Amino acid sequence: MNKIKNYILNNKFNICLIILWLIITGFTMFNHEIWRDEAQVWCLVRDTNISKLFSLTKTEGHPILWYLLNLPLAKSGLSVFSMQILSLIFVFASVILFTLKSPFNKIFKTIFVLSSGMLYYLPVISRNYSLIPIFLFLIAFIYNERDKKPYIYSVLIILLSQTHLYMLGFCIALFILFTFENVKKFINKKNTKIVIPNLILLLHFTVMFFIFYNSNNSNYALKAGVRQSIELTSLLTLISQTYFYEIIKPFPFLYNNFGLISNCLFYIPILIIMFFFFKEDKKTALTTLFGTGFMLFVFYKIYFNGILYQKLFVLLLIFVFGYWIIKEKINNKVLELTMCILFFFSTLISYPVIKNEIQYNFSGGKQTSKYIIKNLPDIKTFIAIGNPFVYSSNSAYLPDKKIYNVISNSYITYYGYKNNNKINDEYPENANYYIVQKEQEENIIKTYLEEVFTSDKNNLSSKTEQETFKIFKDIR
Repeated sequence: MNKIKNYILNNKFNICLIILWLIITGFTMFNHEIWRDEAQVWCLVRDTNISKLFSLTKTEGHPILWYLLNLPLAKSGLSVFSMQILSLIFVFASVILFTLKSPFNKIFKTIFVLSSGMLYYLPVISRNYSLIPIFLFLIAFIYNERDKKPYIYSVLIILLSQTHLYMLGFCIALFILFTFENVKKFINKKNTKIVIPNLILLLHFTVMFFIFYNSNNSNYALKAGVRQSIELTSLLTLISQTYFYEIIKPFPFLYNNFGLISNCLFYIPILIIMFFFFKEDKKTALTTLFGTGFMLFVFYKIYFNGILYQKLFVLLLIFVFGYWIIKEKINNKVLELTMCILFFFSTLISYPVIKNEIQYNFSGGKQTSKYIIKNLPDIKTFIAIGNPFVYSSNSAYLPDKKIYNVISNSYITYYGYKNNNKINDEYPENANYYIVQKEQEENIIKTYLEEVFTSDKNNLSSKTEQETFKIFKDIR
């Protein structure tokens, strides 16, 4: 009992910071409405079997881990809210590990834990991004003991690589470095136990390569993204502007002329950080550089569909990893100050994004689904007009309702990349009600349709109202 009391007294600042994080994030999560990218995972694992799941995730463009973690929750009949709790739990665990075990001072811990990435974008928006911090921080935590715990270290690298494609380059860099170190030790010590974890990693990355490489579907998520590629200079400016967007968006003139300034505010600190990384620890610097460079390569050449803040924050998490490793060796005040400045901007964003989340709907899906459950409980047939990828946010909240896809002429609850994306303007005559995307409303102006519901147009998930829905009643 005394040990627990002494531990609490010695860590009262860290514990208070953790509790503060949990209160703010938990409250925000209760006010979040999932959108199509979140709902897609839930609907897919809920309505497919395990063998089909592995096949479908090849065309999803994401590794399997987030799907497998949600699978038992969805199959057991729990609501989609359980996915939100799962996301919160993983980021909460990373906050505990970071706060109690990282070598950073109180200032940087506070700035980082209360940053918009850790406070909102990763835990509240329930996507595979939420898995990244815990595995990244666990690797950092045991990094200096990787020789003593090679199997644990290898498993953590595998788990991190299964969170998101963006982390693949960073994990490969860790694997290459680990292999290079162990080959030298094997030659000197003839220790076969050192080699086995490396062989496991080699096998894992080989299998991952063939899984992604062998997909020849023209609608494959990653290959489709090539059509939306962006020039490198424009990409770099977009990244920096995205980082400051919530701060400057109330000032249109500033935003429209902010390219050079945002680049300086974002990239100069990063250059300073990389300078000290190379100065203090070249291995860590090269690992960080390769990991972030791979993410930029994915944005630039493989898949680009806009820069969301959580994507950008994942890139910055790699710098936190490098800082963790270097901080355990050397205390550099300039590096410390630069890291604080870089993440302080993210902390400034926390208030407006959380305020918006509470004030507005993130998506119209939950609002539309509530209307259906309350007012149309006995209606069995609903028609989603246009791209079925968007209405998954309705389906996730309507586990007992069937939604008809006019593209594939079948009932389906998740979006399949193998579907023919040609919009069909012929609607089945036996439909009672039509769920319509706001942006496709002009396609269904018919004399026999009567509008009965419109979800909030001010949702946060899309500037083009892609997740604002209308419900029309067939009055023929």
